[in-house]
Order: sequence, then C-alpha cells, then structure tokens
Amino acid sequence: MGVTKQRVSLNALTAAALALLNAAPVQAGEAEYADLNSQFSRYEESGGRMNIDIYQASALLPFTDRLSFKVNGVKDIITGASPVANLPQLNGKPYQMLSGASIKDERDSVDGTLSYKHDNGTVSLGGGRSSENDYESNFVNIDSRLDFNQKMTTLETGYGFSSDTVWAIDHCPPHCLSTNTNTETSGLSTDGLSSDIGNTSNKQSTYKRPDVGGDKVTHQGILGITQIIDKNSLLQANVTYTYNGGYLSDPYKAVYAPWATEPYPIYGGTFVHDTRPSSRNQVALFTRYIRHFAALNAAALHLDYRYYADTWGVDAHTVNATWIQPIWNDWKISPSVRYYTQGAADFYQPYFTQQRADGYYSSDYRLAQFGAIGGGVQISKDFFERLNVGFGIDFYQRKKSYGFSGGAGSSIDDFSFSFYTAKLNFKF
Repeated sequence: MGVTKQRVSLNALTAAALALLNAAPVQAGEAEYADLNSQFSRYEESGGRMNIDIYQASALLPFTDRLSFKVNGVKDIITGASPVANLPQLNGKPYQMLSGASIKDERDSVDGTLSYKHDNGTVSLGGGRSSENDYESNFVNIDSRLDFNQKMTTLETGYGFSSDTVWAIDHCPPHCLSTNTNTETSGLSTDGLSSDIGNTSNKQSTYKRPDVGGDKVTHQGILGITQIIDKNSLLQANVTYTYNGGYLSDPYKAVYAPWATEPYPIYGGTFVHDTRPSSRNQVALFTRYIRHFAALNAAALHLDYRYYADTWGVDAHTVNATWIQPIWNDWKISPSVRYYTQGAADFYQPYFTQQRADGYYSSDYRLAQFGAIGGGVQISKDFFERLNVGFGIDFYQRKKSYGFSGGAGSSIDDFSFSFYTAKLNFKF
C-alpha cells in the first residue's frame, strides 16, 4: 500500500486565516503616498498536525494624483500531516487516516492592480498568477467604486475570473500512512518512512498521477453599497455570487467504500476517489456596521455578519465583532471575537457504508457540519506618521458540538489552530 502527498489548498487556508484578522487590502485609489507593506504570518494546528508560514509583501506606487499601481506577492510554505480518509471501528466510531508527518509544499503568488481615481470614484483592473507544485491559477478582475449622494453613498461592483489546473503528485514510499483515533494529539507516522512525504528533492520518487486532476474555472461577481448614516457611523452590505465549474474534487483525498471492487491506486480495494459535482454555485451576503466613539479616544466598533449557501447543500453563518481602541502615544489595540457554524454538504459522510445513486462521495472535513469559536488581538503603533508596526495573535477552535446547522459530521474532525502575525507598513 502506498500514499500520495495530501494536498491542502494553500490559497484557501491563507484566505481563511487572514479572514480571522479582518485583513483588508489597501485601496490604490485612496493613496496619498507610495506605500510599502510586509507581513509574516504563521498558522499552527493543534497536535503539530499542520503548519503554514506566510510571507507577504506589497508596494503601492502613485504615478499621478489619479493613477496608481499596486503589486502584491505571497509565498506560503506548508509542512505537517493532514487527514486523508476515515475508517469505521467496531464500536461505530470512525478513526482517521493521516498522511505522514513531512508534507511539504509551497505556493508562490503575484498580482498587480492598476487603479484610476476619477471625480466620483475609482476603477481598477488587476490580474495575477498563483502556482504550487500541483496547482496553477491565473486570474483577472475588474472593480469600480462610485460615490454619489454628496459622497454619503458608495456603490461597489466587481467581476473576477480564474482558470486553474490541479493534479496529484506521488512521492511517497509504501506504508507511510498512520491511523489514529485522536487527531488533536497524534496522527504522525512513526514507521521511519514518512519523512519522504512531500520531499520534492527526491526527484526519482516524484511523478504525476494520471488518474486524478483536471481544469476548472471560476466566475465571481460582487455588488456592494456603503452608506454613511451620520458623522459617527456607517453601514456596509454586499452580495457575492461565485460559479465554479470543472474538476472540483480533492485529488489527494479518499473515501471508505466497502463495495469497491476495483483496487484504488493508493489505498487498495476498499476506497474510492473523493468525487464531487462538476459545478458549484455559491452566494454570500455580508453586512458590517461601524460605529465611531469620539469620547473614547476615537475608538471604533465593527460588527459583521455573513451568510453563505451553495448548491452542494452547505450553508453557513459567521458573526464577528472587533473593537479598535487607540490607547497611548500612537499605540492601538484591537481585540476581536468570532463565531462560525456550517451545515454539511449533501454528499459528505465521515465514511460510507452504501453507494449513492448520484456517485458523489466526500469525507473531507471541510464539507462537514461543525461550529467554530475564534478570537484574538492585534496591537500596532505609528512612528513618525509614516511607519506602522503591528503584531497579532488569533485562536480558533472547531468542534462538531459548536454548530447548530444540519447535516453529517463527526467529532473526529475537531481541531484548533493559532495564527500569529507581524507586519510593517511604510509610507513615503
């Protein structure tokens, strides 16, 4: 029995982790100075299961008062172990098969945005490329912002398109899977062979699997509005529609299928490929209320709510609250709390005991029913009105019992992670 490197979507993980920090990109049309940003973040899952180091840098260059260009680069380095498939036990509780402890992958991404600021708003055109050793993405986007009602109201529209290719790479010797009942404290292979998982320096054992993978496209549109209510408060709302088409399965995940008769390439005859529909429609509704408190040293409260639903049967609710408090000598502290609950996809089960009529199967924990509680704090300081230095830490705990949405789930997927950030911004 062999095993592939378990691929985790670095782009998705990075985006999810940054969302906890309410990270927002700099709007190029609003720049007064050239702007340099750098940030380092580290993502750590419980039990040493998965670590990601994220290096980011961006430069904002105003050519004129109206025209500016922003370039952004990201490098992610991922190491650790990740769930591959689940198996039943005699007592009915599933246990999880993890890849070995030495997964290693990298993602490099670069994008640029050209923005033009006119009398009543901004128009931006951007594009970029992201690549891993088993994933490539090319993307373009166009966005516009229109101010009216004496600039009390702002209408935002945008469209983005990406063309991606995903495949699977094998570079692992036989017998480098582990099976464990506790993914929080264990799950790393100890057979002496797992160190080869994800070791791309071993060229002789690296090859592209021909049986999984493919192309996919994404179309995304957004329509939003920001309304200033009074001098101390504003309300934001937007709706985002996303269409995904093509190969949407995970090429590294397997599904326990006792009826399987053909040998699965990696795990044998009792597993089948993770198989998902070839299209997915997603809708997200987001609202944010911001309140400024002049009497509290210019503090501000951000209250966010997001609703998500898709044609795979997943629906989710997110509530987030952040307090931004200037304290002393240009220091600022921003604590936040977050709650998330998600329902399961129609074709998700921890493991399957019988065939589905539609042929779709997934035991990917990201498609399960669960809830999550998170929170953290960001601290920053301004120097010389040009330099800003910041640090942050966030914690997140996911448990099946925390959720109230419907669908299948399992406590075997419970885990937690920490997210640490250090950033530097310089205007000149």
